[in-house]
Amino acid sequence: MGRHGARLRWVVALVSVTIAVLATVDRYVDREREWAHGGDQVAVTVEAVLPEPDQVADSVVAFGWPEPVDSVIGDPDRQSVVLRLRWSGPTRKGHYQVILLDSRMEPARVVQPYSGWDAAGGTGFNWAGAYDVLADRYPWLADTATREEPDGTFGTPGNVGAVGTRATADGSLIAVFRLVPGAVPLTDPSRLAVAFCYVAPDGDVRWAKRVPVLPAD
Repeated sequence: MGRHGARLRWVVALVSVTIAVLATVDRYVDREREWAHGGDQVAVTVEAVLPEPDQVADSVVAFGWPEPVDSVIGDPDRQSVVLRLRWSGPTRKGHYQVILLDSRMEPARVVQPYSGWDAAGGTGFNWAGAYDVLADRYPWLADTATREEPDGTFGTPGNVGAVGTRATADGSLIAVFRLVPGAVPLTDPSRLAVAFCYVAPDGDVRWAKRVPVLPAD
């Protein structure tokens, strides 16, 4: 009886371990699929204009930013890019983060965010350590990776950031970005691309999709 009981316990333990391993494998496969195809359920369009410094406020108003827009101004030393995003998809908790990329370089360079507005009001911009995974998962987001500083520490470049907005089922966002000082002037918005990223309520990045940028009509 003792030997039979020991054998039974061994079988139960083996089955439990097998179930746990299979569950872990399933989670890994699901997560890999989400990294690759998580954004397929969301349709996103992006339009852009490249206003002169004294026309930035007028451009955001034309896209739907309510007046007054005292907080949105142009910089004579830095070219501004004004985006309007629209998306539709399933309802989600959490946030979308929008990263603008200058694809004239390889890898594409992140364009520094300046301001944003959605249906709830001003959104601002941000960056979090959890977003470092983007550079590991997507080669086209290599510029978001941390860099080693001269003192041996690691940090995020000053140009790296994202404009956030709620992950509503149907939404829109107006966002302003600025090229680095001295950058070659951009004349064609189609040379830009957007990384549209979903961040879950716990702060983990779930996926990112690359979206082309079209000149606004």
